[in-house]
Amino acid sequence: MGRILPELKIAFHTYATLNDKKSIVIWIYHALTASSDTRDWWNGLVRENKIFDPQKYFIVCANIIGSPYGSTSSNSVNPANNQKYGIEFPFFTIRDMVKAHQLLKAHLGIEKIKLLIGGSMVGYQALEWSITEASSIEH
Repeated sequence: MGRILPELKIAFHTYATLNDKKSIVIWIYHALTASSDTRDWWNGLVRENKIFDPQKYFIVCANIIGSPYGSTSSNSVNPANNQKYGIEFPFFTIRDMVKAHQLLKAHLGIEKIKLLIGGSMVGYQALEWSITEASSIEH
């Protein structure tokens, strides 16, 4: 039986500027224990003159729900009682993680993602997103 969070915060980093056609977006998912700051853990791939060059692409990396790096998690304050969720934080699924990022995608005005990539459980997230929004993911 599902529960609904009364509010949702997603911490994220973007690199570069979204072009007018909104056609050069790379969405990077972090592994389970990483943050949305790809320069901490993928510095060899996300920087100038590397494969994911912010001068060529608009790059987004967002923390997942439950992440200790700023997204809504068990450490967050529940607005219903002004106390940390702790063990009362609702269970969530890969689909919930993806839906949160789809909301962020809409908030940022992104229509298409050229490449969705990352490590670890990203395969599940990429598969879910590719099924639920097939027309918005190119690769």
